[in-house]
Amino acid sequence: MEVKKATISPSTMAYDNVSPSLAPVPTNDGTKIDQGVAYGLMLVALVLTYFIH
Repeated sequence: MEVKKATISPSTMAYDNVSPSLAPVPTNDGTKIDQGVAYGLMLVALVLTYFIH
């Protein structure tokens, strides 16, 4: 029984590391906007608390 070795050419090696393309990551999912609004409201609450006391 004879074992044949497979030949690997550069053209077939190029496909070994190819991963399926993923969907692009959304640049804005709304969390930064929500966080900005929350910080703004906390600042308003801090200023109001300072002036009330």
